[in-house]
Amino acid sequence: MARELPARFGITPHAVRRIAHRNILLGGVMGLMGATVSLTGVGGAAAGLPIGITGALLVAIGLRTRAMGVSAQVVNKAHNLAAAGQREAASELLDYAEQTCRSSYIRRVIDVQRALAAMQRGDLADALRRADAAVTRRADLLAWHLEQGTIVAARALRALLRASTGDRDGAAADIELARTSASASPEVLARAELAAAVLLERAGDRDALRAHLLRERRLLVEHTRPRERALVRAYQRMLRAKASSVYRTGTKRDEEPSGELSAADWAARVSPDAAPFMRAPAPTARGVDELSRAAVEQADASARAAAEGRAGPHRRPAMKAAGRGLLVWVVLVVAFLAIWQFSSAGRAPEAPWVERSPPEPLVDSLGLVWLYPLAFVAMFIGSVLVNLARARKASERFVAAQVALARGEEQRGKDELAALAGSRAPVTAAQAHLSLAELSERQGELTAALAACEAGLARLDTHVARAMAADILLPGLLAERAFLFAAMDRSADARAEMALLAERYASYPYLEKARLRVALALRAREGDIAGAARLTEREADVPLNARDELLADVCRAAASPGAAGAGEVERLREELRVDAASRRWLAAIAPTALAAFEKIGDPGEAEALALAEAEALAEVEASAERAGAQARDAGMA
Repeated sequence: MARELPARFGITPHAVRRIAHRNILLGGVMGLMGATVSLTGVGGAAAGLPIGITGALLVAIGLRTRAMGVSAQVVNKAHNLAAAGQREAASELLDYAEQTCRSSYIRRVIDVQRALAAMQRGDLADALRRADAAVTRRADLLAWHLEQGTIVAARALRALLRASTGDRDGAAADIELARTSASASPEVLARAELAAAVLLERAGDRDALRAHLLRERRLLVEHTRPRERALVRAYQRMLRAKASSVYRTGTKRDEEPSGELSAADWAARVSPDAAPFMRAPAPTARGVDELSRAAVEQADASARAAAEGRAGPHRRPAMKAAGRGLLVWVVLVVAFLAIWQFSSAGRAPEAPWVERSPPEPLVDSLGLVWLYPLAFVAMFIGSVLVNLARARKASERFVAAQVALARGEEQRGKDELAALAGSRAPVTAAQAHLSLAELSERQGELTAALAACEAGLARLDTHVARAMAADILLPGLLAERAFLFAAMDRSADARAEMALLAERYASYPYLEKARLRVALALRAREGDIAGAARLTEREADVPLNARDELLADVCRAAASPGAAGAGEVERLREELRVDAASRRWLAAIAPTALAAFEKIGDPGEAEALALAEAEALAEVEASAERAGAQARDAGMA
């Protein structure tokens, strides 16, 4: 028997649990009705069979829904803990999920998370083993539209691992599949293109690598995780450097206390020649506790009440929806019994002395008995299959819109999202509104972004819709709204929104990311540039996007130009000069931080920065020479 989930993880019952229990209850009632109809002989003994079968299917769906809800919460919480640097706690949750969950879809997600964790540790062999398992595991047909996205994500991850371990043919096959898959999200495509970059770098084809980085720049910068993005930038630095640069030799760094490798040592496993060009903030002793306090402070009563009102449960529409669903089933059952009874009564009993005609063929008699039961069950199963097909089609359209945006086809992507926002399916429409909100935020249009968030939340106006969106979509809308509040100087509302998000959706897989984004925006808007810089001085793998990372880098450079170095300051200046969209976003979100950064640059300060960087490079070179001497001495011994 599997052990119970420890209470310290704060995982509360899933919102879908209520729906699951309702399905189990309704299925049990229909099963009893079917048994009663069959035993009483109303319409014939077979009349209750389809009702009983449908009831059993409803019970099975309810049990599966309940189990999937719990498993989803566990793996989502593990994802968030891993992003916060709490790898042991994340591993414990994944152990629990593997012990208790039977769904191959959830197990595939676990495989992907284990592979990512192993890659983070630099254990590429174990990561590759887990990625192989994620690709080859048997598919869950009832989660087919979700499975396809997870499988192609596993293929892209395996491509990066194969490229890092020298399996060129295997990596190329996985890259090609990810590029051609309709289920490949921008994040999946970015990882596949990074794998292609690793292959080019390992082959020594610098010209092809330069062209690849330029062609796929938007994907590689916008949609990679922080360490993968740092590797892309390391390639860019490497291509700009001379062959004899001091950066060609790196120094070994110690493992972090958590057991993870530093960014440079991680790169040394994935792409050794790029490791000396890796730059990452030095880890500090701060971490998640300070981050949580910075983002979720005690809000005043009025802001908290307003936040709860905005995220209300909408119980009355939920009751109406539940009533409509129950009424539909009652009407179907009664209609079936009426049709069955009518067909049975249509045949008058024959007198015993009347000469009977030859008996009807067996097929006709069996058809009369089973026609209605089979039609009733087929209608139920057909409705499930139709809903799955619609979900898959909507998912593919949504992914296509996201890929269009990622590739610079903004108008096409925006038009497709606008069409999906008008969908009759609440979850599909809300997902489109969230993407439109993120697009408006990226363009610096904060008012339009907030309106899109509100529109998305308004579409989730029933308990059923909110339960179906409770894992990622609904908390994602709340997190985006909290960030917009922070960027629009509504700090009390932002803190109240984050407090509510942490309480109601503790298993949100991107909670740590939301906390960091909101904290950065709050500190930057309040003029606390140094405080914003301190928030990101750690090696945790919080999946910030490129703009959030740019804000953190600008704050660090503005707070301490000497520590950042002339090269980093110049890199940021070039990025702000070349990428007008990111500059516009930064001016809208954190104008004080941008102004503080732009004040850096008088000749005396630039000279001091250049001197500081030259001294740092000389120290790296001296360390490398000492390491080489020690290695030679060890070889001679």
